[in-house]
Amino acid sequence: MNWFLEITRKLINSKLFNYFIFTLILLSAVIIGLETYPRLLKQYEVVLSLIDQIIIIFFTIEIALKIVSNGKRPWVYFSDPWNVFDFIIVAICLIPFNDTHYFAVFRILRVLRIFRMITVFPKLKLIISALLKSIPSMGYVIMLIGILFYVYAIVGVFVFGKTDPLHFGDLHHAFVTLFKVLTLEGWTDIMNAHILGTLDNKIQQIVSFWPFLYFASFIIIGAMIIMNLFIGVIMNSMEESKKELTQELNEINYNDKNTDELYKHIINRLDDLNNEIKSLKKK
Repeated sequence: MNWFLEITRKLINSKLFNYFIFTLILLSAVIIGLETYPRLLKQYEVVLSLIDQIIIIFFTIEIALKIVSNGKRPWVYFSDPWNVFDFIIVAICLIPFNDTHYFAVFRILRVLRIFRMITVFPKLKLIISALLKSIPSMGYVIMLIGILFYVYAIVGVFVFGKTDPLHFGDLHHAFVTLFKVLTLEGWTDIMNAHILGTLDNKIQQIVSFWPFLYFASFIIIGAMIIMNLFIGVIMNSMEESKKELTQELNEINYNDKNTDELYKHIINRLDDLNNEIKSLKKK
C-alpha cells in the first residue's frame, strides 16, 4: 500500500501531470467559449458534450488521487482552501441538471471551471491571496470614497441640480454622474455643459469657472489619490503574502533538512549496532 501512495504522490507532484491538468482547463475554457456560438453548438453539440464529460472525469480522478495520496488522513486535502475551491467547482459540474429549467444555470456554473487555472499557477494564487488579505484595509479606503462621493454629490445637486437635472437632479443621479467622472470617461462633456452653459460646442462663451474647480478637485482627490491608495494597499498585501510564502518554504526546507539529518543519524546508528553485533558474534 505504501508503494501505491508513493507513486500517487510522485504523480500529482510531477510537472507532466500539472501540465496535463492545465491543458484540460484550457480545453474546458475553449469548449465553453465555443458553446456561445449557437451555430457551432447545434452542429457539434454531441462532440462538445462528450469532450466536456471526459474532462470532468479527469478532474474527478485528479481530486481522488490527491485525496488518496494523504493515506489514512484524507481530510488533510481539505485543509488547503485552494483544494476546497477545486472540489466545489468539480462537484458542481457533477450535479445532474436534467431539468431544462436548470440547464441554463448549469451552463453558467460550468464557467467556474476556468477559475481552476488560478490553482495551477503559484503567482496567480499569490495575487488572489493578496487581494483577499487587502479586503479589511480596502474597507477603510472604500469608506473614504463613499464620504467623498456623498459630499460631492450633495454639492452637485445644490449647485447644478436646476440647470442639469439629467446628471444632478437628485442624489442617486449625482452618484452615477460622479462614478462616470471617476472613470475619466466623458467627464469633459459634463463639465463643459456647466462651464459654457450649454452642450452645444459651437458656443464657446464661458459662463463660470466654478464647475472646473468642482470636477478637477474631485478627479484629483478621487481618481489620483484614493485610487493610488487602493494600489498601495494591494501591493502591501502582496509583499506580506510573499513573505509568508517564503517563510513557509523555508520551514518546509528546514523540516526536510532535519528529517534527512535524523535519517542519516538512524542509519549511522544502525551501522554501529550491526558492527557491535558482528564483533559480539566473533567473540
